Amino acid sequence: MRIALVVSGSRGDVQPFVCLGRALADAGEDVEVVAPLNGERMIQAAGLAYRPFPLDAQELLGAEDGQRMLADGRLGPFFRWVESVERPYWEANRQVLIEAGREADMLVCGILTVARCEAVAEANGIPLVPLHLCPIAPSRTYMSPLLTQRKLGPLKRLSHDAAFAVFYRSQRDDLARLHEELGLAPPSWSRWRRGLGADAPCLLGYSQALFPAPADWSPALRPAGFLEPWPELRVRLGEAGIPNELEAWLAAGPPPVFFGFGSMPVLDEHAMLTTIRKVSTELGVRAIVGAGWSELASAGDENLYVVDAIDHQSLLPRCAAAVHHGGAGTTAASTRAGIPTLVCSVLADQPFWGARCRALGIGDTIAFKRLDARRLHHSLRRILDVGVRERAREVARRMAGEDGVATAREHLVRAPSAPITA
Repeated sequence: MRIALVVSGSRGDVQPFVCLGRALADAGEDVEVVAPLNGERMIQAAGLAYRPFPLDAQELLGAEDGQRMLADGRLGPFFRWVESVERPYWEANRQVLIEAGREADMLVCGILTVARCEAVAEANGIPLVPLHLCPIAPSRTYMSPLLTQRKLGPLKRLSHDAAFAVFYRSQRDDLARLHEELGLAPPSWSRWRRGLGADAPCLLGYSQALFPAPADWSPALRPAGFLEPWPELRVRLGEAGIPNELEAWLAAGPPPVFFGFGSMPVLDEHAMLTTIRKVSTELGVRAIVGAGWSELASAGDENLYVVDAIDHQSLLPRCAAAVHHGGAGTTAASTRAGIPTLVCSVLADQPFWGARCRALGIGDTIAFKRLDARRLHHSLRRILDVGVRERAREVARRMAGEDGVATAREHLVRAPSAPITA
């Protein structure tokens, strides 16, 4: 079976699809990953066929305008900005997706591409399986992860429609052209809403230990677990293990607190490092800083160490706590490591994962744009508590029984031959 995995976004969006693609290929399936240019190195290192969308999502988000929009943190303006910068690529992206669909027996897609993939799957009469990396289906029990984590009581259910409406408007023009080119009826809001509904078949690519499926969701939403690279795949990706110099630094003192910038909009790197050093000194802890997209020079002394890319699965279990932006992949790594997590959220699902860490008693959360030395000190002191560490270890024990990659792979290779789109 030829399976096309279609994903858009930054590294955190692409990596789970690379993990799933490698597992499917190892099981004998013919796999192709359709992704932006920023995914090329990882996809090819994993030994998978690659079909590029001709834009670099990381380059767009990492540029000054992108960092400013992320720092603003508002969903509506952010999606309008995404629409404006992606519009010149729409026609080429449509052709890539149409060609991939003609050659595939099944499409698996991320949330950012689900409506477009649904159209392509319908036109070719093939199954579509969305893979959700955070809870996205509507429910009366929780707020939309894309909108807010404020407690709005009976408005919880409506918050999902509000978030979907913002998302729909940003893609509507391109989706209409795609339907026209495929000979389909024009897209509609009601169809979009059904495709992301609580009855729409999909895979849930995150841990049930962090967020169990609500009772008002259909069994068609199938839990898998976080899709993370296993040791052999990390070797292929060139990300396995810890460099000797860092190994020596870790061994020379107590477990540090990990600060991972990821795609955080750090507009003043020097000021951020100064804040981290100040707070770490006040709390009597060492700090290791993962630079992420930030242009931080490698540095190290006995109390603070700066690294570029690092194997989270090797490093985080040796840390006292983790501070990061709350992307699903990094949240998976820190919670599976059994250490307290402080989420400094920017946008999208990040505030949701921060709220879950707080609700489970395994961490805390701050909006990144409100982060300062006082708040960082207060939250770090709170999560370094013995009780928080014990709860974090218990959640990690529950997560250890999940194998998201294997579960997702087994579902896909047994999927029906008829379309299963909503």
